Amino acid sequence: MVDVPLSMKEIEVIRFVIERYRKAMIFEIAHTDSRDLKKHLLEREDLIQALVQKLDSFSGEPDTLST
Repeated sequence: MVDVPLSMKEIEVIRFVIERYRKAMIFEIAHTDSRDLKKHLLEREDLIQALVQKLDSFSGEPDTLST
């Protein structure tokens, strides 16, 4: 595993971008008829949620960004 040093500002920006992408993906999940695509997107959404939790653990401030 590789450690990537990030400042708090960098973590905040990355989290903001990830959350925006996640919201767009949730919209796509809700509006797709393809079961395969929906399954793929749900798996990615789980991964994104895990990434957000990791970023929150580094910042010590979960859910602090307003979207």
